[in-house]
Amino acid sequence: MGAPSLTPQELRRLAEIQQGLNDEVLARRLSTMRVSSRPATWARFARRRALALWVTLGAVVTLTLLGLDTVLRQSYPTWVIAGVWLLTAAGLVGLAVRACRRWEAAERAGRKAPGPMDLTQL
Repeated sequence: MGAPSLTPQELRRLAEIQQGLNDEVLARRLSTMRVSSRPATWARFARRRALALWVTLGAVVTLTLLGLDTVLRQSYPTWVIAGVWLLTAAGLVGLAVRACRRWEAAERAGRKAPGPMDLTQL
């Protein structure tokens, strides 16, 4: 079934609206009226959140090793803690850089930057 055709006035108004859009991806989707070809799946979610998951796992392993180091009182768990902690700290730096880039991209696009929640709005 074909879509109903638009009147010339409606086509002109639609073109004006599309010219005013700043978001190119949204403009492309509106002009083609296509649904995204990639549905949101667990794999996509996990891929985007992999660094955060690794940092969380690193923090848990570091604390576990710290407890073992306290009990065992030997030198090798201390070195393992140092290594895992360094990887976890590097992951935290990566997360901070990613968040800064996301905020800058939001500001360049004219959107409100994702930031801390304003408690006065509650």
